[in-house]
Amino acid sequence: MRVWIPLLCILVAAFAEDDVSEDSSEHGVVKGTKGTNCRCGWANKDSQRIVGGKETKVNEYPMMAGLFYTPRNVLFCGGTVITRWHVVTAAHCVEPVLHVPEDVQIVLGEHDQSKVDESPYTKVYRVKEMVNHPDYFLVGHRNDIAVILSETRFEFNDYVGPACMPTGAEVIVGSKLKVLGWGKLSVDGPASKVLMKVNLNVVPIEQCAKVYDRVNTTEAKQVCTHHPRKDACQGDSGGPLLWLDRETNRYTLVAAVSHGRGCAEGHPAVNTNIIYYRDWIQKIIRETKPEGRICKKQG
Repeated sequence: MRVWIPLLCILVAAFAEDDVSEDSSEHGVVKGTKGTNCRCGWANKDSQRIVGGKETKVNEYPMMAGLFYTPRNVLFCGGTVITRWHVVTAAHCVEPVLHVPEDVQIVLGEHDQSKVDESPYTKVYRVKEMVNHPDYFLVGHRNDIAVILSETRFEFNDYVGPACMPTGAEVIVGSKLKVLGWGKLSVDGPASKVLMKVNLNVVPIEQCAKVYDRVNTTEAKQVCTHHPRKDACQGDSGGPLLWLDRETNRYTLVAAVSHGRGCAEGHPAVNTNIIYYRDWIQKIIRETKPEGRICKKQG
């Protein structure tokens, strides 16, 4: 079977100053003024992290998941842990392999793909089921969201755990979202071996509608992001866009990487709005593994 799976490059700035200022060593670490119903959205940071660059510290973001296609021995997309059994990703990532879950594995606790013993917390899980949104359509990547169920329960610890799920309309124009992924470092270059991070700005959805066909400007199904500098590319389709909730000081999953136009200069990227699909995600959790529990802000 021939499988074609697009990887998305996201426009970023190499060593951009605003990336550093928006990545305090306290973000996702110290407690906020409000709590969560279960542990979620934390980050592991210390003085050894790379302050001036974009490479994450090993196991810095416990919610990051990689999707591995075993026949080709390749990590092809990103995802986000949301329960002890479930990962959220983009529908276009799993559409080509939807009926062969045995060919896909979930990798948690990963950082450097080229090293086998870098982290003792890296673990691979078999996939039991992949559920695409019933109204997903490739043209325009409409309803580009999917939920993956693991055959076995994820082992949570300080270095592997879920993102917080949104409780309301967290994403507003002007917000900064953190993107994680093993995507390409240049439009024609190889994928990154190490997990990378960057902050992107949320811009009006109309900016994406000017560039891409079939962008929905009347319903909040998508989030448009952009960065004014274009020195490098990174990011994986299906991977998380995380919003730092100042009340909890925890990272909330608010979008999943959907599509863009390569790494061309000046173009924004389109992402699937997790907030809009929150009820559908919870429905799939109930249907596939009712004991799966999402974590979110209280109060």
